Amino acid sequence: MIASSGVAEHASVHMAVRNAFRNASDHLRSPVSCLFLFVSGENLDSHSTAIRSVLDELAPSVPVFGCSAESVVGRGREIEGQTAASVLLIGELSQLPTIFPLECLKTPDGPTVVGFTDEIIERARACNGMLVAGCPLSFSVDMLIEALEPERGTDVVPILGGYCSSQNWESANLLFCNDQVMNRGAVGMVLPPELHWQTIVSQGCSPIGDPMIITALDGNTILGLGGKPALTMLREMFHKLASHEREMAIDALLIGRAITEYSDTFSHGDFLIRNVQGIDSDLNGVVVTDRFQVGQTVRFHVRDAQGADADLMNLLSRVSRGGIENQAGLLFSCNGRGHRMFSQPNHDALAIDKYFPGLPLAGIFAAGEFAPLANRNLTHGFTAVAAFLRETDR
Repeated sequence: MIASSGVAEHASVHMAVRNAFRNASDHLRSPVSCLFLFVSGENLDSHSTAIRSVLDELAPSVPVFGCSAESVVGRGREIEGQTAASVLLIGELSQLPTIFPLECLKTPDGPTVVGFTDEIIERARACNGMLVAGCPLSFSVDMLIEALEPERGTDVVPILGGYCSSQNWESANLLFCNDQVMNRGAVGMVLPPELHWQTIVSQGCSPIGDPMIITALDGNTILGLGGKPALTMLREMFHKLASHEREMAIDALLIGRAITEYSDTFSHGDFLIRNVQGIDSDLNGVVVTDRFQVGQTVRFHVRDAQGADADLMNLLSRVSRGGIENQAGLLFSCNGRGHRMFSQPNHDALAIDKYFPGLPLAGIFAAGEFAPLANRNLTHGFTAVAAFLRETDR
């Protein structure tokens, strides 16, 4: 075992960090080479110095990657809306990971992302991913994607992770980057050659109706679908749905755009999911929360706990049958999952523990999850992104 994890809740966040670290270190049989830290609670920015002091005491000079969130994840547990900490410790490594700050800047040539190097890009390719945790108020992962993929069609540098999701959106987010505690930008990480990531992306929704082509747009309002007014097409689809699908559509209607148009058929997992914000009766349009384009294929979806459960279990089962041992895992689960989606508590964390009993695990409920699909880096919603840490064959 080269890794161990611990999770703890406490009224004091720095005591939660201390207890989570001790829970993790009790089962680690080698010196700590790297530490993942995720914390939750209110007004965490006022406790950043105390958290850093605890890390200096318990793990001096150890590389640290992590962030704050509304809820944290540990092995078999999801602590939602409480003051808590989740720690993942990586044991003795022959070479340390590289952890670095990232920042979006305005330059004379336009907005760009600074903080990574060509060496970091190559190491990210080699280990199957650049791990990124970002503040959604000050950092754009889409800008990072554009910076890493100047030419469409080339092999992507996988970006894994998620956005911070504070319990109070007026509070600053925390980002842990080695000995720094930042409240803007992002923190990135690439693994040493002896380790790499194996990632799955599990969606939390199911398609309804048929795929349609966008034929007219006005900003974020879809005006035409299949040559007819978008609202007319939505109403026609709604009346054809089964009663249980209608109930789900009323509760949370979503829309997915095809990840790639180069397909004759589209199925579950082929769409990037976004929220339907509302309707515009005056324009007979459907208002969405992302930029779409005329000619894109879209399909309406609904948030579906049963479908989400089946999808996650299927993906975990495939990974477990691969015959390669996972050393640890990170979970970035949408903050729309958890108790908001499932009747069973700790759903995603327990699913991982079912297929990988005792696997050290840490993570957060994110405000957007990062992972590639169909050779494209994407920011997801309602997904569970699980990144499994594996030893590299030599």
